[in-house]
Amino acid sequence: MAGGGFRATAIASAFAAAVSMGGPASAWDDCRGDAVACYERVRLPDVYETVERPVVVRPATERVVHLPPVIGTQVHREVVLPGRVHSVPVAPVYGTFVRREMIEPGTVAYRMTPPVVERVEETVVVRPGRSRWIYKRDRYGREIKCLVRTQPVTRIVARDVLVDPGRRVAVFTPPVYADVPRPVLLRPAGVQNFYEPPVTRFVARPVILRPAETRVIVEPPVYRMTRSTVRVRSGGTAWQPINR
Repeated sequence: MAGGGFRATAIASAFAAAVSMGGPASAWDDCRGDAVACYERVRLPDVYETVERPVVVRPATERVVHLPPVIGTQVHREVVLPGRVHSVPVAPVYGTFVRREMIEPGTVAYRMTPPVVERVEETVVVRPGRSRWIYKRDRYGREIKCLVRTQPVTRIVARDVLVDPGRRVAVFTPPVYADVPRPVLLRPAGVQNFYEPPVTRFVARPVILRPAETRVIVEPPVYRMTRSTVRVRSGGTAWQPINR
C-alpha cells in the first residue's frame, strides 16, 4: 500500500514538471498545418517502493547442559524365615447313629369265637280252624242248616336260633420297634498338616530411575524486520497529448 502511494506521487510530480517546462499552449503553437492532435515526449520518474527485510540480531547458538542422574528408593520384600509344615496327629472321631430296630417280632395266635344265638318268636297253630254245619229251626219252624267256620287257635312260641356256630380266628400281634443308638466312626485317626507361612520384611534400596545425560540445547537466531526504500523500475520517456 505504501509503495503504490509513492508511485502515484512520482507520476504526478513528473506531469507537473512537464507542464512547467513547455506548457500546452506554446507546444500547440509549434504545430503547423491542419493538425488534429499533437504529442510531446516527456520524461517519466523512477518508481520506488518500501520493502521489509529480516535482519539477524543474534545468530543461532548451542549450549551443553549436563543432567545429573535421578535416584529413587525401591522397596523389596525379603524372606527372613522360610515357611514350613507342621504335622499334628489327629484322634479318631466317633458319633452316634440312631437306627430303628425290631425288639420283639410279631406273633400269630388263634382263638375260637363264641357261637351267636338269637331268640326268635314265631306263631304256632294250636288248633286249626274248621268249617261245620249247624242245623236249627227258624222262628217259623223250618229246619235250616248253616256252614260255620271257626278261627284257628294260635300262640306265640319263642325259640333260640344258632346264627353263627363260632369259628377259629387268627389274632396278629405286630412286632415292637425301638430307636437303638449305635456308635459310628466318623473320621479315622490320621495326621493333619499345618502350613506356617514365611516371615518377611520390607527393605528399601536405592535405584537409578534415570541415568545421567548430556543434552545439547540449540537456541534459534533472533531476527528483526527493517524497512528500506528501493527502486523498483527506472523512469523512461513517453508521449503525452497536447491540449489546445
